Amino acid sequence: MDEIAVEGVAERWVAAWTAGRTSDLFRLMAAAPAIESNLDPDGDFVELMTGYAAALEGIAVFARTVVERRVALVYDCTLGGETFRLAEFLTVNEAGLITGIRRVYDLDAIERLMPHLLLEA
Repeated sequence: MDEIAVEGVAERWVAAWTAGRTSDLFRLMAAAPAIESNLDPDGDFVELMTGYAAALEGIAVFARTVVERRVALVYDCTLGGETFRLAEFLTVNEAGLITGIRRVYDLDAIERLMPHLLLEA
């Protein structure tokens, strides 16, 4: 799979999670992807990320880097007049499925603006 195809997978991933389209997310993920997150690492990952997206006023990709079958995404997230960042790292296999997801949330911003996400964690 070339970098352009991997970039397409990343674009579909971003569109799906920011819109809360869980069925699309599951279609993009391999059967048992490796998932790491600094927000509720033992919870339902897809439910958490779609809930996060629904709580925000805006989400935009600030930066995207594709190297071979790895993608690094940095998002600008807005809520309550503040902009803060979320970093995400994806690994895509030859079949175009996401086999690894690592998310790093700005926990200070979540504590201030979305404490309900921490209470559920």
